[in-house]
Amino acid sequence: MKETRIKKIFDLLSEHHTYITGEKLAQLLSVSTKTIRNELKTLDTIFSKNGGRVDSKSGLGYHFEVTDMELFRTFIANKWHEYAFEEDTLVYKSNRVIFLLKIMLFEKDYIKAIDLCDRLQISKSQLSTDLQLLRQKIEPFQLHLDVRPHHGMKIIGKELNLRLCIANVVYNEKQLLDEEEFETQFILSEIRSNILRVFNHYHYETSELVFHNLVIHLFVALERVKIGESIVMESQLLETLKQDNEYQIAHDIIHEIEKLFGYSFPEDEKGYVSMHLSGKRVFGQSEQESNVVSSEVDELVMNMLDRVRVVMDIDLTKDLDLRIALGLHCVPLVKRISYNLMMKNPLLDDIKKHKQAYLTAEIASEVIERRYLIKLSEDEIAYFALHFYVALERHKVTINRKKVLLVCSTGHGTAKLLQFRFKQEFDPFLENIVTKDALSLNQIDLNHFDLIVSTVPLSVKTITPIIYVSTLLSDHDLQTIRHRFNQNDMSIAEYFDRKLFYKDIVANTKEDVIFFMSNKISDLYNFRPGFYESILRREASASTEFGNLIAIPHPDQAFSHTTFVSVAVLKKPILWNERMVQLVFMLSYGDNENDNLDVFFAKSAQFLTSAKDIQAAIDASDYDDFIRLIDKT
Repeated sequence: MKETRIKKIFDLLSEHHTYITGEKLAQLLSVSTKTIRNELKTLDTIFSKNGGRVDSKSGLGYHFEVTDMELFRTFIANKWHEYAFEEDTLVYKSNRVIFLLKIMLFEKDYIKAIDLCDRLQISKSQLSTDLQLLRQKIEPFQLHLDVRPHHGMKIIGKELNLRLCIANVVYNEKQLLDEEEFETQFILSEIRSNILRVFNHYHYETSELVFHNLVIHLFVALERVKIGESIVMESQLLETLKQDNEYQIAHDIIHEIEKLFGYSFPEDEKGYVSMHLSGKRVFGQSEQESNVVSSEVDELVMNMLDRVRVVMDIDLTKDLDLRIALGLHCVPLVKRISYNLMMKNPLLDDIKKHKQAYLTAEIASEVIERRYLIKLSEDEIAYFALHFYVALERHKVTINRKKVLLVCSTGHGTAKLLQFRFKQEFDPFLENIVTKDALSLNQIDLNHFDLIVSTVPLSVKTITPIIYVSTLLSDHDLQTIRHRFNQNDMSIAEYFDRKLFYKDIVANTKEDVIFFMSNKISDLYNFRPGFYESILRREASASTEFGNLIAIPHPDQAFSHTTFVSVAVLKKPILWNERMVQLVFMLSYGDNENDNLDVFFAKSAQFLTSAKDIQAAIDASDYDDFIRLIDKT
């Protein structure tokens, strides 16, 4: 924990029973007088509602006084620490970079380094480090940091790209949005209300996620117009947009915002909003003439599913619901691509926890990336992952259906009761269920069944697994059977290689880890050049960190015939992008269509979502210890 600058100012004011000048405060804290004035304003805002105020007198300076002792004491005891201290952690550092980005993107003029240091309460060396991170965040938006001696620095780029950066990086950082000042929250609320009113008028429907994105984009447009910056569109594109039904909706939304906030929006701004509307429509709810998925889009979807079938050995091509869902999603996506728009996904972190679905979406997305020569963001990939998650759940039910033989020797009625209870508990897993008594087992082929469940001991020879249970199926019995249904005889351990297991690796960055592991793999398998670069390309388009101290880097193309996994356990966790990582699974997709990747990804997902299993893997003493853990999955 470290003290904030406003706490230091408050302490100095409290220590002085008389007035103290801004120059003196600036001298004591080694900052500019401008910074002191800004911080004093913040301090006064905080305490004005909590029993205190900062009084200022010309020629004398500043003095703190208590206006309501009871309210003041309550605030100091319960809330003051939230303003007085801050965590100097990696999370704080990440937030600081976002705040730095926000400052620079809403400034019209160049900003000097000393002013940025003052506002962020950091040293010049810290600012230099933060600026490097800032450059990484703005690069995907074709923006660059322009530094001019004696002038300062400024983020330079096309207005559209500046806005996309603000919308997708600054105002979609959940923790920051939650902490925004009251004025910002008020503006956002008013924009929401106005959009909703216009949408209701036109019976225009969209999802909650895309509605949120549109609110943010309109807020950014308003803030940019406030400082005199506006979108300039090609006249031909603007005329094209005017032909869309969304343009009239955009016109009405802008008109409402102009009336409310007193700013005039150029015609191009209406086109900008229209672009977002046409790229974010939810199809199937309105404008039936636009709901038809073209043959081009349907072909694109089939190519995506074929890619998944070839690479992951999961055949979803016959899943009509998935095909329709992906098609309807791709229509506005293609529009967003044509307009160079991106859509943030507030559920990204939650979606990435479903690793099989997310990896499937990554594979499918490669088809779109090759078709349109772009790199989809992890936010866009996550939207695809939602559709694949639903489909994979359906698929999982199908592939797990089994033929079951129930053996019971306590009478016909009891056998029927057992069968009824069994079907009640496990019907989704059952293809067929047959009930027999023990004496008649020699009359049937036991190997025909996937599972035998018996209430009596059996002396039979069969390759079919046998589970012994009580007549009434105890909780333990149910758990045992359920585990069997969720199992597959294949062990995912076969995808791991002792020679590709690395323990206690010392690394400082994800690049260090990727370089080390990719070189080891390339040497062992004699890969063609480009394996390392292929993994970095995938990382650049979508980070492979999944939370739970896990990262799964992988190339953007196949380099081997079969699929395998290399494992690195780091001696200490490192910051991958925004999350800490200590266990790295480097996955190399094979081009062998016979690889049973369906089971591999399903079972891997079980392991990778268990924080307990992951920690056990990190603590594993050697490869044998690790593989025993994996084999239990």
